[in-house]
Amino acid sequence: MFDFQGKRQVMGILNVTPDSFSDGGKYRGVAAAQAHAEELIAAGADWLDLGGQSTRPGYQEVTPEEELARVLPVLKAIRPLTELPISIDTYFPEVASACIAAGADVINDIKGLDVPGMLDVLRQAPQVGVIVMHSRTRQEKSLDEDLAEFYQEKMDLLTAAGIEKKRICFDPGVGFGKTVAENLSLIQDPERYRPKDYPLLYGVSRKRTIGFLTGKERPERRDPGSVAASLWALEKGVEIVRVHDVFSMQQVNRVFQTLHL
Repeated sequence: MFDFQGKRQVMGILNVTPDSFSDGGKYRGVAAAQAHAEELIAAGADWLDLGGQSTRPGYQEVTPEEELARVLPVLKAIRPLTELPISIDTYFPEVASACIAAGADVINDIKGLDVPGMLDVLRQAPQVGVIVMHSRTRQEKSLDEDLAEFYQEKMDLLTAAGIEKKRICFDPGVGFGKTVAENLSLIQDPERYRPKDYPLLYGVSRKRTIGFLTGKERPERRDPGSVAASLWALEKGVEIVRVHDVFSMQQVNRVFQTLHL
């Protein structure tokens, strides 16, 4: 499932929400979402990540029914347009199940399989991958220890459920309940936080840590800093970065790789 073959990959964010922290409301409705998906594809996205619920700080959870009503029509519209893998950003098992039936390739679970039922959905869909994010409340221990325990718990759970290793990717959850210092450490040294030899996804685009580093309060003004941080993560071994500005990310990545050789 996650066969990178040495290629650093860029996941384009497609939010179909009214309240996402940086682009809420811009791509609501099938027509607007499809047009943006086409832009992301043309810009060189290796993945599309479709989400119907904002998970910004202090977000108000929507129901599974509302989330599905937002994402399913968009998924059905964009699935015929591309053979690129499409991930669904959800922690609701019922949303995951319906989207898998409509052609989703990966479930991007920000709650890291903590919601009952998601593992059962994955068991029943052996062709589908899963991204397991750490977003739990921080424990009174070091970030290294906290992540190591989380990763081991999830690896044991997935192995016991018969989920093949090739279907699994981990995300340490930059920005989710972590301090600025912890987020900077995650970005600076991904290998320190890698779960054994599993692939990693990093989502740092437009987040508060980038705002802290750049002094930009408006998330949409943080794209250059986001590209720099994402490029650093890729250079340090991260397999996938999740970004809003795919065009800039791919251009910078291509030039850097050419010069680096």
